[in-house]
Amino acid sequence: MLEIQEKELVFNFDKCQQCGICSAVCPKKAITFLSRKDGLYDILINKELCILCGKCVKSCPANKIYNYQNYFKAFPQKEYYLGYNKNYEIRRNSSSGGVCKTLIIEALKQDLVDGVYSLKKTDKYPFAEGEFYTKENIPTFDKIPNSIYHSVMACTEIHKIKNCRRIMLVGTACQLRALNTVINKKCQEIIRVCIFCKQQKSLDSTRFLAKIMNTRIPENLNFTFSYRGNGWPGIVKINHAELPYHRAAQIPFGKRLWTVPGCNVCGDSYGIFAEADISLMDPWEIRSSNDLGETLITIHSNKGKELLHACHGIVLESKQYNEVLPALSLKDIWRKQVTEAAFRETECKPIYQKAALWEMKQRTYLQKTVEFLPKLPILFYRVLAKLPDLRNKILK
Repeated sequence: MLEIQEKELVFNFDKCQQCGICSAVCPKKAITFLSRKDGLYDILINKELCILCGKCVKSCPANKIYNYQNYFKAFPQKEYYLGYNKNYEIRRNSSSGGVCKTLIIEALKQDLVDGVYSLKKTDKYPFAEGEFYTKENIPTFDKIPNSIYHSVMACTEIHKIKNCRRIMLVGTACQLRALNTVINKKCQEIIRVCIFCKQQKSLDSTRFLAKIMNTRIPENLNFTFSYRGNGWPGIVKINHAELPYHRAAQIPFGKRLWTVPGCNVCGDSYGIFAEADISLMDPWEIRSSNDLGETLITIHSNKGKELLHACHGIVLESKQYNEVLPALSLKDIWRKQVTEAAFRETECKPIYQKAALWEMKQRTYLQKTVEFLPKLPILFYRVLAKLPDLRNKILK
């Protein structure tokens, strides 16, 4: 997070959401990144070049503070679908049935949009970067990454975006909010697809998984990995080792370990405040593990609904609110929202302060425990995952 204090640009890592927009919008190239051991980045400010124009501060999604009071009010009236790609192999090999990839590719092929800003695969850490796709540059399914559970500075390549009539933006809520600050000048109409997100991860999360899979990530970060695919929820591959995703997720995601600090100050998992037209997420709690996979789709606007139904490559199964409610994670998102003020170090109810405090204490204790112990049997980690969640017990 960046802010101007006493005529000086100041960086706060504890609230940074790692989107990279600050460097992309700086007119003087005064902002650069310094990689950390945990795979995240510190922001370096060249004070001699900085002119305090405030563009980085305005674009920074962590600076936006929202009133969540009516956040869930419209959810019972929204439209929901389980979706997946018609092609068996694409559906099986993609994350959650391949809806996100299919939207990108079909929207370009069918002339539904003129451009898409999303991610493309790369061959070095973090193995993805921002990319602007057009009808002349339509990606194949294997060029778009599956789910990535370490942080990617998705907004650093916005210079690639060309003027167009209609663009699709694909990203997490923080990435979409950052892109919103620059996109209106380049495009007449915007469709926003939000990848549901409660927590991005640092590289330490992947290091932990490598350890329990009897492999390692070298200092030079020359390793191979893939998350998801091979059915749902799929498998994790690091180097030549594999682990079913539901086991891999128990500690890092179940106990919210190695979370990007800026995720603590974002309660907009569905991208409502990013003006999302569609949100895409996994169908946890309502679907069991299977060989193919589906995406749970939430429609926020008519524009999003029209785009979704126009994509011929996607099969849609309409669902009622009460059918998908267990998967929507509304209670968990509410907990993030009410503790946000505590993580921002602003005034809030004592019970929310208490919940945030014990959240961090439990995270710190568990991270140190699993990082410093040698690799232990999977059963040990399953037992740790069953420990009471202190934040959730406080915020019943």
